[in-house]
Amino acid sequence: MSLGILLAIVATLGWGAGDVFVRRAMFAVSPELVVVVVVGMVAAVLGIVAVSTEGVAAFGSVELAALGTIAVMGALAWVTGNLFYFHGLRRAGVTLAAPILGAAPLFAIALAVVFAGERPNLLTVVGAFVVVIGVAVILTDRNRVLR
Repeated sequence: MSLGILLAIVATLGWGAGDVFVRRAMFAVSPELVVVVVVGMVAAVLGIVAVSTEGVAAFGSVELAALGTIAVMGALAWVTGNLFYFHGLRRAGVTLAAPILGAAPLFAIALAVVFAGERPNLLTVVGAFVVVIGVAVILTDRNRVLR
């Protein structure tokens, strides 16, 4: 198993555990406050890691265009995406909202084809359709969805 695959698996474990913890926290606080705390923690921890591994120069060598792209990703994925997702977790619960978020790679694949010129192989496309089927199966439980 490659290091990249192993790291992706560890990331999914972290995201899965995070969903449960954040849902419990939202019984006491708003999704907006959760996003503020999460973004603050991420900035603090990764800032320390970046400075300790690469030095302050790591921040000075970033091109303006790359910084703009990163800022757009931060606004779309981290802030907006997490805010809507946390509202979904709060209202629908982890067992319904998390699998729906699992469909995110479908959009990532489509955007990679359109904007990055990537060409997924047949196995990737078939796997993406399996994800769609899985989300559709979950959403067919109308009693859970309409609660």
